[in-house]
Amino acid sequence: MHTTNITNHLNPVVKSKRSQSALEYMMTYGWAILIIVIVAVILYSMGIFNPSSSITFTSSGFSPFTVSSSLCNNIGYKIAVLAGPIPNNANSLTINKVYLTSATGANTTTASYTLTNPVTLKSGQSTTIIIPNVACNSANIHYSLSAKIQYSYDVPTIGMQTINTTGTVAGTSITGKPSTLTSYEPITITNSQSSATPSPFQQMINFTSSDPGFSSIATGNFGQNVEFFYYNGTIIPSWLENYTSTNGLWWLKIAAIPSGSSETVYVGFAPTSASLFNTVNDGEAPQIPCGSTPTSSCSNYAEYDDGASVFNYYTNFAGTTLPNGWVFGAVSGSSVIVNNGLTISGDGSDSGSTYVATTSAVFNNNNILEGYINQRSGSTGSERGMIGISTVNNAEPVWDNGGTTGDTIAGWSAGKNNVGDIIQSETVLNGAFIYLNSIGRNSNWNVYGVSLSSNAGITTYVNYGDLSSTTSENPSAPLYINLGVYNSGGGSPFNLQYTWIRIRAYPPNGVMPSVSFGSVA
Repeated sequence: MHTTNITNHLNPVVKSKRSQSALEYMMTYGWAILIIVIVAVILYSMGIFNPSSSITFTSSGFSPFTVSSSLCNNIGYKIAVLAGPIPNNANSLTINKVYLTSATGANTTTASYTLTNPVTLKSGQSTTIIIPNVACNSANIHYSLSAKIQYSYDVPTIGMQTINTTGTVAGTSITGKPSTLTSYEPITITNSQSSATPSPFQQMINFTSSDPGFSSIATGNFGQNVEFFYYNGTIIPSWLENYTSTNGLWWLKIAAIPSGSSETVYVGFAPTSASLFNTVNDGEAPQIPCGSTPTSSCSNYAEYDDGASVFNYYTNFAGTTLPNGWVFGAVSGSSVIVNNGLTISGDGSDSGSTYVATTSAVFNNNNILEGYINQRSGSTGSERGMIGISTVNNAEPVWDNGGTTGDTIAGWSAGKNNVGDIIQSETVLNGAFIYLNSIGRNSNWNVYGVSLSSNAGITTYVNYGDLSSTTSENPSAPLYINLGVYNSGGGSPFNLQYTWIRIRAYPPNGVMPSVSFGSVA
């Protein structure tokens, strides 16, 4: 019997049948097994099997509030609450304090935080509160907090009431301050207008020496150790426009801020010897590395220029050729030169237009066009035009009463009716024109701006001041960017120099959201 079993085991016919059975099994179920493996890999890559990504926050209590989000990292604890029906039919309530009564997974078990600016809410409104003295120093750690929210409301029949509502929250900590930074400072950006800012939006941040973090900024290569970021550690694209010994002006590209709301972002500081500059999300204006060296002979021109990552449209005329998307034309005796910046110049002997313009109508309604421009020392007696938004890109329109039915442009020009050494802003629509503002001729580098909005029409300014607006004779978007001169002849020379040109979003009602700085941590 034992011998027979061995013989059957070694029998080639039996072995062949078993092999065939195994093959049929694989043919039948192999594809199903393969699909299961592929799906499992995809789910794993999406984080489905990652405990830290699958755990969301939980909350209970805190009536009349509902907790809509709960986050904790090395910056602090962040809670978003929605106000429900307010007791005694009060019209609104004000949140004054938040108390932490017990905690696990955080850096402290008890804390008290008084809001710097108490928040007033009506039923259905929400707010976000960041408590800086309660933090989770490591990411992907489970935390649990018991807390009280102190709020008050006023009802005429019973007077002012102060209530402490209790509750609990739990979740998993997230990434916060980037590891390259040694300290940081909160910046609160407040949109006080009745409409949201556009998205994306370019926010001005003007550091001054009175701000707490100013002394942490590297001075050898100013700003090289500075980085802006959101609460979750995401880097905010930033661009340093200029600086002095007492201030530094940055632009941030941020998401929309709802009407009547605030957004807290952070400015971080690495050691002063560190350089965080790059051309992606942390840069500076192209001429800054050159100092007093002419940009045409500056090898570092635009070395860390990330303007294209911050603004809706941007060019710095780096190199020796016009960037893609630009065209030019010049009359006899005039020239257009690109050499780490743009120069439009001529002896003024021949009448006509010398211009540089975009090939596409890149300027839209509710936009601001700005340029960093130097009119130099040329006479303004016969110049027409410096920077504008126009319906044409194959000529420089005539800016004043010498214009024709087809001439339409708005912005800054030099000269007025062939007389007067001034630089003025105006808008021209089919030859009809309105002068808005003027400054004396100068050889300074200035930021000249023109905006077009649905409500204010055309607004012009220089160096963010001397604003002047009109809703008359406004061109219709989309429009071309037009740089250059219309010269009436007679030998008056001109010399315009440009470093950068940009388009940014128009703030609500023309009002830039306000900025306030916190304490350095």
